[in-house]
Amino acid sequence: MKTVIVTIPGMIFEEEINALKKVSEVQYVERNEVDEDSLAMLVKDADVLMLNFDVIVNGCGSLAPGFWKREELKNLKNVAFDMTGIDWASPAEAIEQGIILSNIPHYSSQSVAESILAEVLIHSRQRHLAYVDEIKSRKVEARKGINLKGRTLGVIGYGSIGSEVAQLARAIGMRVLAWNRSPIDDMEITPISEIFKNSDVVVVALKTVKDGPTSTVGIIDREVLFAGDSVILVNLANHALVDEYALADAIREGKISAYSLDRNQESLEGPLKGIEAVHFAPSNAWNSDESMDTLRATWASNAVAFISGEPVNQYQH
Repeated sequence: MKTVIVTIPGMIFEEEINALKKVSEVQYVERNEVDEDSLAMLVKDADVLMLNFDVIVNGCGSLAPGFWKREELKNLKNVAFDMTGIDWASPAEAIEQGIILSNIPHYSSQSVAESILAEVLIHSRQRHLAYVDEIKSRKVEARKGINLKGRTLGVIGYGSIGSEVAQLARAIGMRVLAWNRSPIDDMEITPISEIFKNSDVVVVALKTVKDGPTSTVGIIDREVLFAGDSVILVNLANHALVDEYALADAIREGKISAYSLDRNQESLEGPLKGIEAVHFAPSNAWNSDESMDTLRATWASNAVAFISGEPVNQYQH
C-alpha cells in the first residue's frame, strides 16, 4: 500500500514515519497549507492518507462533500486524521464513498478539561476584568468573585472531556448535573433546560454534528439560555453549538453572566463583538506536551493498524 502524509512541519517525527515504512510505501509532504485541488493531486493513487488539520484550515478551511468523489481519490481506502473532531472534512460523504476514517479520541481530554476549568475560574473570580479596565484606561476595579465549592456545574456532553471536567469540579466541591445523547453509567440525564435552570456554571463539551436528525448545531438555543440565572457558560467545543444572537440577549438580560469560547473570526464579528463578559480564548485548549506525544503515536498507529488489516479508532458519524 501507498501512504501519503500531508502535514505542516513538526507534527510527526522520524520514529512514527519509520513505523509506517515497515508496512507501506510512504510519501511525506510538508505544506503550510493546501487547497482541494493540490491535496487531490498529492493523494493521487494513494491507499492511505494521513491528513493534518492545520494544512486544511490554513488553506481551503474545510473539505467540501464533493471532494471525496474526485477521480484522483479512487484508490483511497483510509484517511487517518490528527484530531478527534472532523466535521470540517465532510466525514459522512467520505464514508459514503467507502473510505474508512480514523480519528484520535481522548488524546487531549485532560488538557481541554483543565483549560475549561481555567475559563470557569477566570469568570468566577473576575480577575481578568481588572486587566480589561487597564487596557481601556479605566479605573481598575477589584471585583468580587464567587466560590465554586457548594455550587452546581452542568455538563452538556458527558464524553471523555465532559466527564473529566465533572471529576475536576467534584474535586473542588461542586455538585454535577449532566446531559448526554446516550445513557450515562451511574448518572441521571438531566434535560438541558433544567441544567441551565439549576446550575451556576454550564460547560458545553459536545461533539459537533452539522447535518441530519442528530445535528447539534444551535443546540444551546434561546429557550435553554433564558432558563438560566447569572450562569457562567464555557464552550470550548464549537461556537456553532450556541445560538450567539440569543446568547447576546441572554447576557444583556443577566441570564448568562459570562461566556468563554474558542477565538474564531465569525464570532468575533458577530453579535458577541464588544461584550466584555465574553472571553475569546485562544484555540489551544488541547495543546500540551502530553497531548502531542499521544497524538503523534496514535496518528501513526491508526494508519499502521489499517494497513495491517486491523483498523482501530474508526470514526462513526
